[in-house]
Amino acid sequence: MKSSGLLLFLIFSASTVIAQKQEVAEKDTSAQFKKLKEQIEVLQRELELESGSNGEHEVDLSGNEMPSIEGESSTHVLARPWFQNIDISGFGAAGFLDTGAEGTRPAGGFLLKEASLFAEMDVWERATVYLEIQTNRLGDDKTKFVRTGEVYAHFRDVLKKWGDDLLGIKLGRIDIPFGEEYLWQDASDNLLISNSAAYPYGWDEGVLLYGKIHSVGWIAALSDGTDERSIEDDPSKAVNLKVYGNPWQPLYLSASFMKNGKAAKSALEFGGSHFQPVGASHESSIGISPSDKVDAVLYELDAKYRFGNFGENGHLALSYGKAFQDDPAPTFDRDLIWFTVEPLYNITRQAYAVMRYSEIGTYDSDKGYHFDGKTTAGGNSAFGYDTRRLRRLSLGLGWRPNPRTIVKLEVGSDWFDVIDVSPLDAKDDKRNLFGLEMALRF
Repeated sequence: MKSSGLLLFLIFSASTVIAQKQEVAEKDTSAQFKKLKEQIEVLQRELELESGSNGEHEVDLSGNEMPSIEGESSTHVLARPWFQNIDISGFGAAGFLDTGAEGTRPAGGFLLKEASLFAEMDVWERATVYLEIQTNRLGDDKTKFVRTGEVYAHFRDVLKKWGDDLLGIKLGRIDIPFGEEYLWQDASDNLLISNSAAYPYGWDEGVLLYGKIHSVGWIAALSDGTDERSIEDDPSKAVNLKVYGNPWQPLYLSASFMKNGKAAKSALEFGGSHFQPVGASHESSIGISPSDKVDAVLYELDAKYRFGNFGENGHLALSYGKAFQDDPAPTFDRDLIWFTVEPLYNITRQAYAVMRYSEIGTYDSDKGYHFDGKTTAGGNSAFGYDTRRLRRLSLGLGWRPNPRTIVKLEVGSDWFDVIDVSPLDAKDDKRNLFGLEMALRF
């Protein structure tokens, strides 16, 4: 009996343990199913796949549900409204100018000197179209109406796979990348009202490549080389090369080279003049060149040293350039030299004092060239090709009441020296300048 009772007890205990394990297993399975069901319901709610009362199915990809997708798509050109792909900027400058009896504004008066609009439109990732519209240009409204300045397609970081800033491309009408003054010629960037005596600048149709190797920037351009817009008068093209950088943080250096190619009138302008055969626009005292085109090679070296802990106290800027105009008739060859010295001192964070002394000339008593002193001196009409030297001294005060406004006061003088055989009156060589200008940009 005792053995039978023990056996029944063991069988009952084993059955109880098995039943408990089955109950626990069933509970675990039920919990797992319940948890899985909850996860499915959460996913369904997040994707909003449940059928609504109207029988429609929706997938909500808004920023609240998919922030990562929203962040990526909002930066792409095609994901933005068209007006968000356009950046508009511009500037305007107006003031009072008096050049004295011999200059271009002998009576003195108010003028709208410059006004331009700039638009840059994103067309794809790192690809834009740039458009400059000049509504006023250097106060010469009677001959220069609304026109375009730079107009080009711009491709940035073309070699981004191998690194940033290695190569960019501009194709269209571009600023000629020669020297430094073309970078600050606009009234909103110029520290004075006038420009230097040489003032090398211009626009031309072509292609420009640029990039940076370590800390050295470079620019290379190939363009038509002619002043006429979108018209070539010779198969030869203009070539520009420029390198620049900061070998030492306070010191900036650049070197520019240009071969203009054959042209009846070059795209590059300096102080109101172009490379063209002697006597092409005003007769020279030594005759008129029989040539219809000329070639030119030129270079410029620029330096700017900023002083103060972070360059905040001011700077000293220097430039020196030479040009060699090659005429098929050697008698009419011309070599030109120019230089600029510009010290600036920041009186306060908002106010500064600046002086700019500059010259350009043949420095040959027998060979002159046309220098205008753009746009206040009027040297072309007064002396034609008989000028051998133009000097300009400008003194100015500037005030920046805010980062987008600059008010400038300038007094200055220009001096023209003519060649020995010129019949022109040497007493007509000096022009004075007084100007007050405000420039605003947005």
